[in-house]
Amino acid sequence: MFTTEHDMRAEGTWHEATQTVTDTICPYCGVGCQLSLHVQDNEIVKVTSPSDHSVTHGNLCIKGRFGFQHVQNH
Repeated sequence: MFTTEHDMRAEGTWHEATQTVTDTICPYCGVGCQLSLHVQDNEIVKVTSPSDHSVTHGNLCIKGRFGFQHVQNH
C-alpha cells in the first residue's frame, strides 16, 4: 500500500469513490510504460499500471510508481 494511501486512510481522508483516474505514459525513460494516475482533491494520491498493458503487465519501476511526488508542490 502506498504511504499516501495508508496515511489518508488513517486520517479518514481516503475517498476512492471521488478519485479520478487518468491514463498517461511515464516520462522517465523511453520504455513507454502506461501509468494510471489516481487523483483526489487535485493531488495525485496513487499511481498504478493496468495489468493488461503489454509492457508493464501491472508492474512499474520505482520512478514510475513513486516519481509522482516530484510533480506536486508540497
